[in-house]
Amino acid sequence: MTRTTPTTGRHRAPRRRRWAWPLGLGLVLAVASAVVGSGGTYALWNSSAATQASTVRSGTATLVVSPLTAMYTTPLAPGRSTTGSFSVRNSGTVPLGIRMQATTLHVAYASVPDSAVLDELTLRLAPVGRASDCRPGLGGYAARPTVFDTGSGYYTLPVGASATGCFEMVLDADAPQTVSGAVTDFTVTITGTQVAP
Repeated sequence: MTRTTPTTGRHRAPRRRRWAWPLGLGLVLAVASAVVGSGGTYALWNSSAATQASTVRSGTATLVVSPLTAMYTTPLAPGRSTTGSFSVRNSGTVPLGIRMQATTLHVAYASVPDSAVLDELTLRLAPVGRASDCRPGLGGYAARPTVFDTGSGYYTLPVGASATGCFEMVLDADAPQTVSGAVTDFTVTITGTQVAP
């Protein structure tokens, strides 16, 4: 018995393998990406060496200040002054720029406001060779006690060096009778700041 299959007018083409094109395209893209991303050769040279051990120590800033000699032994009259000396020593390991500033002022036994007394006084600072050279009229830096401030770097004190200063407090020649009998206490703060090498 023979079996026949009906035919139609369509023709079926054989199947082609479509996976070859995507695979080839993928390989081309991978190679192109590798070449573009390389940017140069892959040959690298490398070397290292160790240094000898080393020690770094920080410096020190140390300022030693002697007490100010008594200035209250001479009462002031208009146009007169009293003096006191002090010394500073740099016992650190770096040079120091010196600043001196009146930081505390107090007036007692006055019948007028503190400002009325302080506005009649002038504080002067002069460097001297030794304490016995401290005397009235040396000149130097001068200001009213309320604004006395030499600023930083007034004087540079080398490592291991000492210096002597002379303070003079002067009562104005035209000071009024109302400030008579007033007592003024003051504190001068001395600051040493490292000077850059």
